[in-house]
Amino acid sequence: MTTTSHSSESNRFAADAPAESNRLTSAYDRWSSRADTALLASALFIQRFTLNFPGGKSVSLSILPITLIFGYRFVANRLLIQYDRLPWFLLLALFSTTSLLLNLDNSTLTSYSIFLLGFSFFTLIRPSSRHQYKRTLHSFQLLVFIISGFAILQVPAQLVVDPQKLIMFFGIFPDALLPYHPRVNTMGIISSTGEFVKSNGIFLAEASTLSGITAVAILIEVLEFSRPWYLIVLSSGFLVAYSGTGVAILLVSFPVAFLVTRRVQLPVLLVCLFAAALFAMGIIHLSAFTGRVGEFQDTNSSGFVRYVSPFWMAAEYFDTASLSGLLFGNGLGHGFAPRGFYTASGNTWFNVVYEYGLIGAFVFACFLHSSFRRSWCPAPVIVGIVGNYLFNGNSLGDVAGLTIIVVLCTFRPRPVFQTSPLGKRQRQSVMERASQGSVALDPPSLA
Repeated sequence: MTTTSHSSESNRFAADAPAESNRLTSAYDRWSSRADTALLASALFIQRFTLNFPGGKSVSLSILPITLIFGYRFVANRLLIQYDRLPWFLLLALFSTTSLLLNLDNSTLTSYSIFLLGFSFFTLIRPSSRHQYKRTLHSFQLLVFIISGFAILQVPAQLVVDPQKLIMFFGIFPDALLPYHPRVNTMGIISSTGEFVKSNGIFLAEASTLSGITAVAILIEVLEFSRPWYLIVLSSGFLVAYSGTGVAILLVSFPVAFLVTRRVQLPVLLVCLFAAALFAMGIIHLSAFTGRVGEFQDTNSSGFVRYVSPFWMAAEYFDTASLSGLLFGNGLGHGFAPRGFYTASGNTWFNVVYEYGLIGAFVFACFLHSSFRRSWCPAPVIVGIVGNYLFNGNSLGDVAGLTIIVVLCTFRPRPVFQTSPLGKRQRQSVMERASQGSVALDPPSLA
């Protein structure tokens, strides 16, 4: 009887062990997903608030919660450093330091520190399954869905309240925390109406930011979820921004999506039909989008500044730069002033070449390539996000934008056995022997 009792207790403990392990794993996944949601919320909802430094320098207040979350998770041993990304990051830090030391008069220590801080997040990972990554995508989609709702309500709200007071939260926050910059497109007027202000989702920096974020969310929804209500709300938020930034992202990413999978045809058709219906009913002014085609010829327009001016600046810079400047850069945070008649651009890809030199730009490209390897993120989304950062971004140290890239694209890589051909063959061999009873597979664990 004693033997039978001990045997039954052992069997019961063995049966409860996998259930307990699954329960702990599920709890950890939920906690990790909440941390990702907190990072995304900080990047999206606090980006307009500023943190001022001595000397007139200021950065987005979102840098504080983002740094605290990453720092706490790393100290708590919940994040790892990816071994193949670390050497490239150290080289990037070396060349950025070299550019700083060679151009002390033209460099700012604030730009240098924020640049290294933002890209240090790219070295951190948490290996995850496909299911865990989709939980993160769900969180991002929900947050952008909420911002799109604010953007849609922002249009009729302008009939009741002053749009400037609405965007500035009716003066609740002090000017030092939430400054108003009239030159920034936060208060961009819709050219076809002359009355309404472009929607920025209230919390985002400007209308083009809303357009880019909703375009990425539409891509994710089309590729991963295909929920009609989400597509309708996200498309509406995309259209009321009246910006060409998101249009450029979709024009580049949708062809890639069609090459990757044919499942996107029906959701894309739904988005196009919904947009066509809004244009036909006059709710959205089509001329506000078609009229921007001529911006590539207007030297003072945003389209020219983002997509044409950087190439003119690059041609002028390569013709006049010194050898030291070409190779090692001209100082961090010091923009290039063209001699021509056109408007200068703060385009990200040109800033990399100008500030860090050709060698630093090469290391920067290799670092990004190593960071996006084995990503769960769909290829069209990566193309859209990276293209938006390089061509539409105007700051290398945009911590909020970099955080969104990290959480969506680099933070949760695929396990090695799912990408390595040798790993796949070894895994198939183990599974075949396990099915024949010659190998016992271990139960899943938190490790």
